[in-house]
Amino acid sequence: MSTPRSSFLVFLVCALSAVLVFSPGCEPDRPLPPGGEPLPPGGKDPQGGDDGGTDGGVLVVRSDGGSFAAKPTCTSGGACAGACPDGGVICSGNCGFLAPVQYPFAGDPKAIALGDVDKDGDDDLVTANNDGKAVAVLLNKRNGLFQTPSLWSSGREPTALALADVNEDGSLDLLVANNSGDASLAVYRGKGTGDFLAPITTGSVGLDLNDLVVDEFGGNVWSLAVLRGSDQKLSVIPLKSDGTPQTPVDYDSSSGAYALVAADFNGDGKKDLALTHESACGTSSSTPCQSVGVLLGKGDGTFQPQVFTSTGGSPRGLVAAQLDIDTAMDLIVADASRNQVLVLRGQNNGRFYEPVAYPTVKAPSRLVLADVNRDTVPDILVTSATGNQVGLLVGQPGGTFSSQVPLTAWPQDVGLQGLSASDFDGDSVVDMAVLTRNGIQMLWGICR
Repeated sequence: MSTPRSSFLVFLVCALSAVLVFSPGCEPDRPLPPGGEPLPPGGKDPQGGDDGGTDGGVLVVRSDGGSFAAKPTCTSGGACAGACPDGGVICSGNCGFLAPVQYPFAGDPKAIALGDVDKDGDDDLVTANNDGKAVAVLLNKRNGLFQTPSLWSSGREPTALALADVNEDGSLDLLVANNSGDASLAVYRGKGTGDFLAPITTGSVGLDLNDLVVDEFGGNVWSLAVLRGSDQKLSVIPLKSDGTPQTPVDYDSSSGAYALVAADFNGDGKKDLALTHESACGTSSSTPCQSVGVLLGKGDGTFQPQVFTSTGGSPRGLVAAQLDIDTAMDLIVADASRNQVLVLRGQNNGRFYEPVAYPTVKAPSRLVLADVNRDTVPDILVTSATGNQVGLLVGQPGGTFSSQVPLTAWPQDVGLQGLSASDFDGDSVVDMAVLTRNGIQMLWGICR
């Protein structure tokens, strides 16, 4: 028989339960995505497979197949609401973006990745939902529609993720950095349907996991590289052929290491790693600060000691690309403290020339390259960490960029977490998915 004391204890257990990990008797509080359905008690997925359930790292909520709001209709020659500064749709040559469409879901998403996880030829979206302790998978239904998410429990607080076919079975796998408790890395092997097997996880790899990349750094062996801010290390973790993580190799990093990218920075055909160090430099600083560091790969999965190029400011997100006519890899860096984007020309030896600065949105944090105006020259899209704008810097031949065009994301979603760009609806125009604390704002591209 229930007593006031026992009722209070049940309430307390439910209140302390993580958003996606439930205690018996708490099932009615399961969060749902828009149109989603919780799995039944016991965790069996009625739509197939035995990997469903409410244990850490498995399917918790499956989408019912419903869709978020569709891409707005914009007839040729008609006036349409857009994300450009004048409220219209054209702001880069004859191209631009429609007004944002909101894809709301809970969980305080922190990172976003894109890839074709269901093998239908269209890029899907995956987000790391920190407060929700889950990964959300949004399948692309094409024609301007995305399916409401299925949620896969991480068991912890995911902060970074990547997609790659690490077991080389033809399906994309999901790699996630979890950042609470003992912190861990998880490899979810993809089925090629948008579903994943229960993950293979590491033990503790250190707290404050900031970013990760996955690539082949030597010998056709896939490896994870992850930034560990708490103990100032960069860990490179080889993966077995089935995706199982092996013993990590650690390299010195910094407490302010923010973002990571893999590319060939000295032209030897071997993958290297570059990372940003945003911590301010003191008069007696002995750790990397206000700089970009490069670890040149040896081709066997290991790396040389880090070499540095000073940037000043507060370097955060970065992308690598060949911007000019030489063969050297260049870097584009978001400088948060000075509200600018830095372009660093590569010297083809792991070092870079003096940065060229372009003013942009307040406190830029994450950026991507995409050909927004279809002139074959890459443009920069960058998000504001404290505002609600996306900056567009249109690329020019020779690797320079024009002045910023500010694009407006949804006004209520202050503090953008990241972005991805792709032709999501197959109309040969770049679209943009902007990650916010409340879900995704989709800015559909348009050209006239």
